[in-house]
Amino acid sequence: MLNDRYTNWMLVLLLLLCSGCGLLSKGESPRSVYDVVIQEVDFIVPGEIRATVGEEIRWHNQLSVPVHLGFLGVRPITEVSCGKGFTTLFGGIKDIVTIRAGEYVSACFSRAGTLKYNMWMDLGDPLHSMSPVAVLYLEPAG
Repeated sequence: MLNDRYTNWMLVLLLLLCSGCGLLSKGESPRSVYDVVIQEVDFIVPGEIRATVGEEIRWHNQLSVPVHLGFLGVRPITEVSCGKGFTTLFGGIKDIVTIRAGEYVSACFSRAGTLKYNMWMDLGDPLHSMSPVAVLYLEPAG
């Protein structure tokens, strides 16, 4: 009876070890996350980010009102591999993303390149409510 109990515990321990090794051996390393903090429409920190394709960029709105994030250029983003707030219900990419007060949006970009963007407080008056241009440099994954 003691031998059976010992065998059962050893089997349980072996199963736990095997399942733990299986979870850890998938080869995925944690993805880096870069945080952009919006404290004022004209105060975005940092104004430049150098990241690698696939790393996550998060824009945090610390204001008490929504802000609008828009990338400059003709369709500069065609796809993202992860994120929150950038894709439509049908999988397309939004031209302008609204970030509610106290919330964030994020994206993992799929292509290398330089992306420039602005924030706007009021889309009805974009000239007077626009942030300075911020830049995201995306290097190829290596």
